[in-house]
Amino acid sequence: MKISYIELLGKKYPLCFSLAATEKLNDAFGSMEKMTEAVTGNNVGDMAKAIDIILTVLMEAGRKYCKVTGQECPEPLECRPADLIDLTDPSAVSAIYSAMAVGKEREVEVSSKNAETTQGH
Repeated sequence: MKISYIELLGKKYPLCFSLAATEKLNDAFGSMEKMTEAVTGNNVGDMAKAIDIILTVLMEAGRKYCKVTGQECPEPLECRPADLIDLTDPSAVSAIYSAMAVGKEREVEVSSKNAETTQGH
């Protein structure tokens, strides 16, 4: 699994779009489509709330992933992500979509079948 990062207060926090994060986001919004609608809609309140929920979930998943894999990670925030983000700054939404894109990438291993064929008698 791959992680991406968001920079807050001069520190890089890992974001991870894991299956567990997907499950939590689906539960919070009812579906991934509704989550996308909340982030891209015209209601500023819904957008702010959605961004905060998504970042909280992705940051939690990122911390867990880093802890389990032995990677360094800054201490958890002492506040909500929304306390540090301005709606005029598109970096939060970019970080969310970046984490989702990285999480959806698949590493495919290709194996070839035995090229030799057996001759019948």
